[in-house]
Amino acid sequence: MRIRFPLLALTSLGALSACATETVPMCRAPMAYEMAAFSAIISHSETAVTDAMAPGALQNAFISRDPMVRSHVWGAEGNTRGTVTGMLSQPPLCIFDDPGFVATEAARQILVYPQRAHDRVAPPVETPLLDAPLPWGTYRGDYMTCRFEQTATGWKLADLCGYRMPASPSVTG
Repeated sequence: MRIRFPLLALTSLGALSACATETVPMCRAPMAYEMAAFSAIISHSETAVTDAMAPGALQNAFISRDPMVRSHVWGAEGNTRGTVTGMLSQPPLCIFDDPGFVATEAARQILVYPQRAHDRVAPPVETPLLDAPLPWGTYRGDYMTCRFEQTATGWKLADLCGYRMPASPSVTG
């Protein structure tokens, strides 16, 4: 009988912990493919950035040196506030899988925080996640999103961390 009581207590404790409220997640370091893309951007190596990007219209715009794309990534006239480079230039980085994006085998999206910004805007760790859902803070001020797509050569940056291609002007008759 003495052996059964501790076993019963452990089983009950396990059942109670399974019902525990999920709290805000801890951030993680960038994965190798994420860090490769970020390093390419920080290094200002156009070849490395091109290699880190998924093929498509945005990669073509980057290769052709579209000024809007370049401004999004590297800023303009020395101003990098709110740019990809400005965000990535504040290591260490704090990464979360974006809960607002349904990850698949072909695409995933992450939230990228400079650690200092994360520490400023994140709720206390014991806060229930339902009370403080991600993302926290101001988009492009405290964090940015980066979407990656699976390609024939691995995971590649698909959106240059939030860049949206302008819509083509419609032709009206």
